[in-house]
Amino acid sequence: MLISNRTPMMRTSAAEFSALLLPILASCTTTSGGIVTENKSLTAVSAERTRLAQAWHLKADCSQASRPNVRTVSPPAHGKLEIVPEDVLANSKKFSKCATAKTAGVVVYYTSAAGYVGPDKTTFRESYGDGFVRDVTFDVNVVK
Repeated sequence: MLISNRTPMMRTSAAEFSALLLPILASCTTTSGGIVTENKSLTAVSAERTRLAQAWHLKADCSQASRPNVRTVSPPAHGKLEIVPEDVLANSKKFSKCATAKTAGVVVYYTSAAGYVGPDKTTFRESYGDGFVRDVTFDVNVVK
């Protein structure tokens, strides 16, 4: 079965393959205007590079569909966001057969300004070339 010839039901499966694996404390997902929005929170150490998320897009047979496009929607006020193309393990619990698939993905990193302690917030958008778009907002608690 080819993902490019999928029905709406198959689209949902492909979107699920395009997973974020996050070191999160809380998460909420909604949909608005066709864009899935997720709100997540985590704690990061001041001035330390912290991995927020990784994204990938696989076909049903666990082969690469495409590298997701990830861009900053709202940068953090007290630090920086880095969006880096990297090979990642597609270790989604929903699709355990692909758990060991190494694939071209994108990793999002957050680093606060040196000495900053307190709240920060950032949003990035993922798109997968198949109509699935997700905005992910992170509330970051920066500690010493």
